[in-house]
Amino acid sequence: MDIKASATLWTELRHAVDVPILVSHAVPDGPWAQWIADELRAAGYPVEVHCARSDFADRLTLALSGSEPVIVLLSAEHPGNPADWQRVSAAGGRLILLRVDASAPPLPGSHGLDGLGEDEVRELLHTLVVIRSG
Repeated sequence: MDIKASATLWTELRHAVDVPILVSHAVPDGPWAQWIADELRAAGYPVEVHCARSDFADRLTLALSGSEPVIVLLSAEHPGNPADWQRVSAAGGRLILLRVDASAPPLPGSHGLDGLGEDEVRELLHTLVVIRSG
């Protein structure tokens, strides 16, 4: 199946069924991604965790065609390049960008988690998901 056919099928599926919130992360940020996924699952949200590799922009672009938020954990270790971020930004959708370190964000509108306590991160996360889900 070519990428265009796959994208069309994925878009149709995202609109036809209850699709989980996608949490995308760089390899070293796996513990953050798992904690966020656990918090969202505890709040009753279905969640899928995706490790960002060279095809992450394709995966996010497809995910952003759906109705659920897409969370991207940003760090200096993230594999994205400017062209990838431009594609993701152009996809629109309900994108939530969370910075897990002090690195410069590739897109505007990100939220820093560095220096926040666990309860503050939990509150920010739930607020952003509710806003982007509605």
